[in-house]
Amino acid sequence: MPEVRSITADHFDDLFLGSQLGVLSAASTYRGSLETWVHALLQERPVELVDPAEARERFGEEEMGLAVLMVGAMLSLLEYPFRGDEAVVAVRRLERTLGVRFAAMCPFNCSGPNALVAVGAASLLGLPLVDCDGQGRILPLIDQTTFALGGLRASPLAGVGPWGDVITVDSPGDRAEEIVRAAVSGAGGWMLCATYPAPVHRLVETGIQRSLSQRIASGALMQTARSDLGERLARHLGGRLVARARVVELSGHQHTGLRTRQPASPYSILLRGLSSTEPLIRLEVRNEIVVATVDGAVVGAVPDMICLIDPLRRRSVELSDLRVGQVMEVLVLPAAEAWRTPSGRAMAGPGAFGLSWPAQPA
Repeated sequence: MPEVRSITADHFDDLFLGSQLGVLSAASTYRGSLETWVHALLQERPVELVDPAEARERFGEEEMGLAVLMVGAMLSLLEYPFRGDEAVVAVRRLERTLGVRFAAMCPFNCSGPNALVAVGAASLLGLPLVDCDGQGRILPLIDQTTFALGGLRASPLAGVGPWGDVITVDSPGDRAEEIVRAAVSGAGGWMLCATYPAPVHRLVETGIQRSLSQRIASGALMQTARSDLGERLARHLGGRLVARARVVELSGHQHTGLRTRQPASPYSILLRGLSSTEPLIRLEVRNEIVVATVDGAVVGAVPDMICLIDPLRRRSVELSDLRVGQVMEVLVLPAAEAWRTPSGRAMAGPGAFGLSWPAQPA
């Protein structure tokens, strides 16, 4: 696929499909809310996508950037949809708080709604979008990022809710997560936040590079692949296809692991290979899939990304769409190198989700 230097409305479908890799939360609940907004903005003003290597040379040491993200339950967007000006309100509030003018922005992560939010916000604000993010996948906490691993702070941050409520948070350590979650509950279920204000070069240094353009390329591949989608995605992204298997059980269960700050309820998906003699695959879900085992042996675990692909519809599957009897493909895609360090695994490995499985496959 040709290098993407400008994101236009023609890239939307590729962006949407690629951003769903590794995401089990209900994409359909926010596609309608965000699609019209992002499409209309991109038709008027395409977004310049800046390669990380170019960003280091283009932006001076003091020029500031930031990340944007949605926090909360995306189902709330069905009841309280976007007005459209939230990104401007949040970014301008953070600029006034810091006394700066931002020169660029980047996605908080390249997965789920945050990929779309970043592109829409960059178009609306007329800012270039640097091709890096802070997770390389989807993780639930504001401070669960490679930005934080690199010493950057999530706060000060500014958040805007569906009723126009605006909060500014400046909190030490990891307190921003707890404060924002409490505000989200009162605001209506979601907030758009402007966060991780830092020199652009520091966002590039600590971020996961070329993650957004990789998702656009993956989405394009998903639209052209046929029965070999899982294998092609695994080759394209340097991962592996674990199995093609049939769903045999879906179950929520009580949390019996370690104490955790994670907001998700535990859930399990059981699959079995296409014959009765093939192994049993268990996927542990905490918002997204965090551990995959085959007959009890770990074959994938966070921070690696575990994807559930519907080979017939050629897309990632939503948890709400899963039914017993469906055939799925299970992929494991490698995490960025920053997550493979001891501190990275402590922040985003199974233990961070209250699980005692080993941090990497045996």
